[in-house]
Amino acid sequence: MKTPLVSIILFAHAPFAKFLPISLGSILSQSYTSLQVIVLGDGSEEVKEVVHAFREDGRLDHRAQGSLPFLQAANELMEECEGAYIGTWNSDDIYNRDHVKILVEALERDPGTGAAFDNMEYFRDGERDQGLTLGLIISEDRAKKLGLSRVTLKQIFVDNFMTGPSSLIRKSVVKQIGGYEKNTFLNCDLHWFYRIAAYFPLRFVNYVGVRKRLHPLNNTAVNPHYEYGVKELEDIRDHYPDVYRRIGGRTFNKKLGRKYFRLGLYYDRCGEKTRATEAYKRAMFLRKFSFHYHWSYVRSLM
Repeated sequence: MKTPLVSIILFAHAPFAKFLPISLGSILSQSYTSLQVIVLGDGSEEVKEVVHAFREDGRLDHRAQGSLPFLQAANELMEECEGAYIGTWNSDDIYNRDHVKILVEALERDPGTGAAFDNMEYFRDGERDQGLTLGLIISEDRAKKLGLSRVTLKQIFVDNFMTGPSSLIRKSVVKQIGGYEKNTFLNCDLHWFYRIAAYFPLRFVNYVGVRKRLHPLNNTAVNPHYEYGVKELEDIRDHYPDVYRRIGGRTFNKKLGRKYFRLGLYYDRCGEKTRATEAYKRAMFLRKFSFHYHWSYVRSLM
């Protein structure tokens, strides 16, 4: 097999610097060695110190986002990457030894695909729990079936089982589709994958390539992700009509309606009744035959 260069951009910020040695070490220890590894940091001394400890590895480079918004800095780095394949990964995750190797092999075997990804397992932060698996993002039975054929846009859209850390994207696809959408934040990977899968089939490999660390600083734990999930889908609908069409209005609206409903529940819990009513109303309009959504809207008016 040829050994094309793989470019990996590792996102690192000061609060996550304590996880960086293990994460970066797991990348540089990959069985696939033809790597260009760029740590995109926030300019903090904490990140600089960790990267400096790996300075003898000539495959490693360190960049700071500077005054650029984070997603814009990531997009510009992707344009500069030299690899045939690009991965954008997280500094609090751990990457199993053959992760890059099996994804490159899958992409080389099926040149018509735009990206490949593998499975991810969760573990809770803390020394005693490092070896304890809390579950897979894709069950073992389903993973066996997914690996038998190409993965479609609708599968990715409905189930959200493709993640940034578990993926490699062809550089040629990034040039055609573009990188992260600047108007997204928490769900920037999903937004990107929907756009990629709208034009290119994907490959799943039945291998657990990533260990996802669960800890109090996870984005979904510290950000109001219900709002960001709605914004992500609204942006696809409003600014990427061809992607919306390829997903299918019925499938898309079912998911968006569910997200509006969950947003309404979130606003209810926060005591924001007016915003809850508006969210329930939007959910009701998208799912006209859902008694549950209708009742929640009516209840919010009482």
